[in-house]
Amino acid sequence: MNKNTSDRCAHVIAPMLAAREQIELIEAVQIGKVSAKSQIAASAVVGLATAGTVIVALRPQAYFLVLTNQRFVLIDNLRGRVGQVVSAVPRSSVSAGPLRSKGLTLGMDVTIDGTELWFSWGRVQGKMAQAVAAGLAAPAAPAPAG
Repeated sequence: MNKNTSDRCAHVIAPMLAAREQIELIEAVQIGKVSAKSQIAASAVVGLATAGTVIVALRPQAYFLVLTNQRFVLIDNLRGRVGQVVSAVPRSSVSAGPLRSKGLTLGMDVTIDGTELWFSWGRVQGKMAQAVAAGLAAPAAPAPAG
């Protein structure tokens, strides 16, 4: 991810950072799954409606993931532009499975406050996926003393 986007994400969450809370990682992630059945159906409908002149590809919802030493934060990814904070939870309420290869994508199961989600990246985003997997596997820093 480029420095401008990282700086914008840091700027968005700066007001919510606690004392001694530091950003450890900022990366992009897609959350959710798109079934082959849905992909084929959407392609067929758009193809018929446009006489084959437009091709459509469904994708999971995109976010920017910010890991601090205390929290897990998701920010809206509006086609590459940084949006608003969607979710912020303590790192202790997040658990992640191993990074796995799924054909043309890399992905991992992540549980946030008991909700199971699928995080995914394209093959060319391998370093990004590995960085997020390593960041989620690292233990959260203890909360600062009062």
